[in-house]
Amino acid sequence: MTLTELKKSIHEKIDNSNDLELLKMVNAIVNTQDEVFVIPEHMRKGVRQGIEDIKNGNTHSMEDFKTKYQQWLK
Repeated sequence: MTLTELKKSIHEKIDNSNDLELLKMVNAIVNTQDEVFVIPEHMRKGVRQGIEDIKNGNTHSMEDFKTKYQQWLK
């Protein structure tokens, strides 16, 4: 399907739809395309800390996790 065909198909479905919820969802998707997700500073700090931990070898394997939390995995 070409871009033009896809646009036409979507346009026809929207024009023929009386489903308010569907149209609201389409509207929400279309209106969020131009938005950029901004990571809050407190989350950025956590990501930076995680990167530093990895660089410094402060990590745990999945086996370490399984051993430590065995009782929760049952």
